[in-house]
Amino acid sequence: MLVASVTGTCFAQTENGFANTDKTFQLSQQYFKRIFIIDLGKGNKLQINLYDMDDLAMFNNMDSVLHVFLKDIEPLKDSLSDELTSKRIDYLTDSMGRKKILLQQFKQKGSSYLVNHGDVAALKLEQDTVNFVGAVQYTAKYTLRKAFKDTRYYKLSFFINNINDLSNYTDGKLSEKIINLQKNVNSQWTNDFNGMYNNVDKTVKARQPRGYIGMGDFLEMHISVNAQNYKNYFVPSVSLGASLVLSKNDFKRDIGLFWEPNFFFAKNTQGNLQVYRNDLLTLTFGQGPVKDHDPRKESTFLTVFSISYLITRKGDFMDKQTIRFGAGEISLFEGKTKIEPAIYFNNLFKNVTPGIRWIQSF
Repeated sequence: MLVASVTGTCFAQTENGFANTDKTFQLSQQYFKRIFIIDLGKGNKLQINLYDMDDLAMFNNMDSVLHVFLKDIEPLKDSLSDELTSKRIDYLTDSMGRKKILLQQFKQKGSSYLVNHGDVAALKLEQDTVNFVGAVQYTAKYTLRKAFKDTRYYKLSFFINNINDLSNYTDGKLSEKIINLQKNVNSQWTNDFNGMYNNVDKTVKARQPRGYIGMGDFLEMHISVNAQNYKNYFVPSVSLGASLVLSKNDFKRDIGLFWEPNFFFAKNTQGNLQVYRNDLLTLTFGQGPVKDHDPRKESTFLTVFSISYLITRKGDFMDKQTIRFGAGEISLFEGKTKIEPAIYFNNLFKNVTPGIRWIQSF
């Protein structure tokens, strides 16, 4: 709480003067599932960020999209006349079809010049950026959940040497590349050994096949409340820990380590109800395919098991050196609820006791 009070931002505060602008025009990377890059030549490129491939159809006629944009910024022509500043234009279309434009210009740090046969000319080193940002209303459908209305987003970003170069891409060739990307997105993607993958059109690139993002390794923190039976006892518990997710090529492995205090309730010699805590240290392992090409989503593991060892013993409820082994899980509500069969034993499978664990995550 002390740290949050020092470094946090309250509701009435803003990080800087552009906080409201950022909320309107900026989109977090979490809004997208795919990224494609189209090489336009001469250092220019188009980056396409999508949540759903169907939204790319809105740009099949890129000529018309650019013509409308160039017409809309015509009143801003005087503001774009300084050739030595880098420009950024965010062109937002909301779900109701209304348009908003944000124009920013940035001066270079220092001055750069080109000397040619005695003539000195100022150089512009930074590219201009034009972002087409929009929202699409759709009906979200998930297993075991009622369908509901939601919003997804798209973002097309031109990175070009000069903003006036946009008019060069109204000749139908860019529209053709976008249409071909739609048709061939599920075809073979080949590694160019420079950290990128190529589609049928070699000018279309992605960091992962079919443009999927979200791959990679990461550490995930977990907390859950649990309940299980042990012999003739009903035992609630809490799990605190972390798991390392190793993800590559639509397949992931999840390795977790958890501290799990189990609580037994019984009367002591004085007849008073007392809580006896027995702590387990639990190692978990699971592996299986990535769901929706996003390793952070809960997926069905082909292999999953857990093994726990008694590290703190209070009372005579659990045998010394007790080990719990669990294998297989029933996962419900996108992984928030899990049911795991388990067995308890000690001394190389002596005193075997079966059990069922209910795990509720947050």
